[in-house]
Amino acid sequence: MWKTILKVCILIGVGAYLVFAVAMFNRSEENQVCRGLGIIVHDPDSTGFITENEVREMLVANKLFPEGKAIQDIDLAKMEKVLVASPYIDQALCYLAADGRVGIQVTPRIPVLHVLNSAGEDFYIDNCGGIMPRGHHQIDLIVMTGNVNKKTAGRLYAPMGRMLSKDTFWNQQIEEIHITSAGELEITPRVGDHIIQLGDTSELDSKLSRMRTFYTEGLDKAGWNKYKTINLKFHDQVICTKR
Repeated sequence: MWKTILKVCILIGVGAYLVFAVAMFNRSEENQVCRGLGIIVHDPDSTGFITENEVREMLVANKLFPEGKAIQDIDLAKMEKVLVASPYIDQALCYLAADGRVGIQVTPRIPVLHVLNSAGEDFYIDNCGGIMPRGHHQIDLIVMTGNVNKKTAGRLYAPMGRMLSKDTFWNQQIEEIHITSAGELEITPRVGDHIIQLGDTSELDSKLSRMRTFYTEGLDKAGWNKYKTINLKFHDQVICTKR
């Protein structure tokens, strides 16, 4: 009989302790404030399009800066939503660390082409086809000029931008891509006094491969300034116009 009473007393004691512990934990959570903020900008391409200070400024402007706030009043999901709304941020992760600090990791969008179109607009196309305003940012990219429609530029030219940005030779050789009134692409190279006519973006890899072979087997022998235009519009052909 006394053993049963002892077991009941122990269970009551354990239950009371658990209730007390949960209550104290909840109270400590309610009273805990954010002790600091750690921001990591994951920018392997060194675009410089977003900085730690700019992340802080966005949170302050939207009254979401967490430092000094009670933990229960910090809306991590809302912080992430505000950050990814930036035209320069691709991904954002906000979390509460064990030491009471809030951690933020952001990944910037990666621009692949710089557009200066005939309408006077100045913007970047990112690697996913998004449009990024120029703002105060400056990065050395291939420039696209002429008849570039801002509404369709990402869809039409982002794949080309991705390909060129990964190709060391063409990324260095191409100075400008001009879009004519007919929507055709004309390349101005950094080396050589000629214009490369591509037509549209179809078979772009094949066209540029032909041009690179022509550089090696043709222009190296004939001279890089011999031709005025080099036409790659037609399948498996390189048509040159002399000066």
